[in-house]
Amino acid sequence: MATMTAALVRKQGVTFAVALAKDHVISNPTKASQLIATVMQIVGCSLVVLMGERSRKLRGNRRDVVDFVASVHPSRLPWRKYTLS
Repeated sequence: MATMTAALVRKQGVTFAVALAKDHVISNPTKASQLIATVMQIVGCSLVVLMGERSRKLRGNRRDVVDFVASVHPSRLPWRKYTLS
């Protein structure tokens, strides 16, 4: 079974997910969109930001949420592992 590392965050009444992804996925808009859709299904959240594992580059489905995540240090996010089935 594969696992995914993600954080569910609720800030000012908005819930969103931040998920770690390989840097090559972040750089590819098609692959990033597919992964965002997958994360949405797994965590049950419609707002998703992908974060590059090494580059910390961000890509998401809503610009204001991406900008907010950019202002937060990754160590402050409540990371946990999710099992993909």
